[in-house]
Parts: sequence; structure tokens; C-alpha cells
Amino acid sequence: MSEFAKKVKELMYEKKLTQSELSKLSGVSQPSLCRYLRGDIAPRADVIQNIAKAFGVSFDYLVGRSDERTPSETSDEIKRLVARNRNILTKEDKIEIISILYGDGS
Repeated sequence: MSEFAKKVKELMYEKKLTQSELSKLSGVSQPSLCRYLRGDIAPRADVIQNIAKAFGVSFDYLVGRSDERTPSETSDEIKRLVARNRNILTKEDKIEIISILYGDGS
């Protein structure tokens, strides 16, 4: 079972949510949600983000990159700032921002 499916199932149990209820809260169709939780298909990043928002947890928590459940307000603000200015950022700026947000392995 994927880390994502494991975390979602744990959160559903904690919050006493059914797949149908999570589907409505996240905007992800119930059949797709079922396939993600069974591991038949991997969810896209936007789907993971929608489910994270429905639970009030971070994207990184859902995919197993962090044990911290709470989304980082600083990270979210940086993402909004980048989105608003994406047309004026150079490729180098974007690479540096990605490195800062997600690490570059160094």
C-alpha cells in the first residue's frame, strides 16, 4: 500500500469519514478515490493537494515526505507569490525557488 493511501485511510478513520464524504469534501470522484486508495493508480499532485486541504494537512504529510501534519503557512505564501509572478521569473529563479522549497539534495 502506498504511503499516500495509508495516510488517507488513517485520516479517514480518525475523522470518521467515508469515501463518499471525502469525495465530496475534496472534489475527487468516488470511483477515482477508490482506485487511489487501492493503489490501482497514483493520484496527480492536484488531487493530493485537494485531499490534503480537505483534511487540513500538508501535501508533504500525505505523501510521506514529512511527519508534520500542519501545512506550512510560509510555504503556502511562497507558492502563492511564485504563482502571481510566474511570468516574470527567470528559469534560474524558478530552479532556486524549487530548490529552497523542496531541497536539492546538497
